Amino acid sequence: MSKRIISLGVAFAILLTFALGRCGYINFSNSYKVDSSYNSITVDISTLFTNIYSRNGVLLNNNTHSLYAVIKPSEKSMAELKYLYSNDDIKYITDELKKGYPVVMPVKKYAYTKYIRLEEIVNQNNDDMLCRHLIDKNFSGLEKYVDKKIGSLSINYSVDALGRVLDGDNGTIINKNYNSIDGVKISIDEKLQKIAEVSSKKISKGSVVILDTNTSQILASVSLGGDYLNRSLRPYAIGSIFKIVVAAAALENNINPQYDCKSKIKVGDTTFHCQNKHKHGKQHIKEALANSCNCYFVNLALKLGKDKILNTAKAIGFGESFNLFDNTFPVTDLSFPNEEELNSKGQLALLGFGQGKLTDNPLHFASVVSAVANGGYYNFPTLNINSKDNKRAFSAKTAQTLKEYMKYVVDNGTGFNAQYKSNTAGKTATAQTGIYEDGKEQLNTWFVGFYPYDKPAYSIAIMCEGGKSGAEDCCPVFRSIVESIDKM
Repeated sequence: MSKRIISLGVAFAILLTFALGRCGYINFSNSYKVDSSYNSITVDISTLFTNIYSRNGVLLNNNTHSLYAVIKPSEKSMAELKYLYSNDDIKYITDELKKGYPVVMPVKKYAYTKYIRLEEIVNQNNDDMLCRHLIDKNFSGLEKYVDKKIGSLSINYSVDALGRVLDGDNGTIINKNYNSIDGVKISIDEKLQKIAEVSSKKISKGSVVILDTNTSQILASVSLGGDYLNRSLRPYAIGSIFKIVVAAAALENNINPQYDCKSKIKVGDTTFHCQNKHKHGKQHIKEALANSCNCYFVNLALKLGKDKILNTAKAIGFGESFNLFDNTFPVTDLSFPNEEELNSKGQLALLGFGQGKLTDNPLHFASVVSAVANGGYYNFPTLNINSKDNKRAFSAKTAQTLKEYMKYVVDNGTGFNAQYKSNTAGKTATAQTGIYEDGKEQLNTWFVGFYPYDKPAYSIAIMCEGGKSGAEDCCPVFRSIVESIDKM
């Protein structure tokens, strides 16, 4: 009798240990939950996170679906795996099912199944989504800052005393707000985003940004390069587009000297050259911008001095960090030489034509263009709808003069490839990077401008990594964009 009691006790202890171990696994698994009576388990299928909408109410994420299989650990379910999966997948699934719990897996090829349950789930992101680098949290996009769980899809199964799913139970779906439309609306215009993405396909690495000229709200942002880097937000050498800022500082201070460019200018022990050592001759700011004359702007920067350039640059956000959405999504790492560094005439000379210790990103420089086209009022780039700071950066007179000069650049200068119906304005750049590949310096090429000239609505920045020139790489993209906008 005593031996029988001992045997029963041992058996009970083993059973209890098994049951507790199983419950412990279930409790600590992210995929399973045990109800209070321990007679069912819930398997998570999918979680829905914050929806992100365009300014026109078009869903930018959570807008595609995939089919997932919920596979029970049963012979009948396992027999149907061959209709849905490859042999390698079947081996993996079989090994997982040996643990005794249902497995949730994406379906690679559809087939009717009687014992394997198929459910359609929401994909938060996908390879073909619009504006992916700016939105996808895997690219450090907006989702990283606004994501919260708004819904879930799960399935509940009854289990026996040993925690095994009952053979005849196909599960009960639990939908907790999985169809929720809760989310945030951002300034992206899906039509302009498509235009920017299509127009920029010839650029292998770079960025295209379109802003609302009056508000600097981001209407489109494209990052090109086939990787996780958001090139619209990365700092780059910007070169001659900074001449717009130096010109603004000069006009604000009523300085517009004539200068005779002889292809080179010496500052201290350093000689600076114009591109291709071109002699531009006698010019004022207007002609020097059109010719992108380095020597003129070295001379102009030295005449202005550091303070006047710094004041203008700071008024339009250079060297400052800013947030893209509701005090989140920070944009940082932009560098601007400080006052002490600009005590060096060499550094001041470099700044005159956008080189030296200066970096900026396409998104911010598009907002600089907005300040010109918006009568001298500056707004930081933003994804917020209805955001408009309108800080006075320079006078309306200066802005109007710069607008005319930038149109002259397109009509008569280096921006000629951006011409469209005589209604475009902008500035090119071919920036040195100091980075060499196979003995050749890599260049960042740019075109920044606005459209239409007579009633500015769109500020556009285009940047190409490893390019040849702003005129060759970026101006045709600008023209393609504005031509498509004109046809909308």
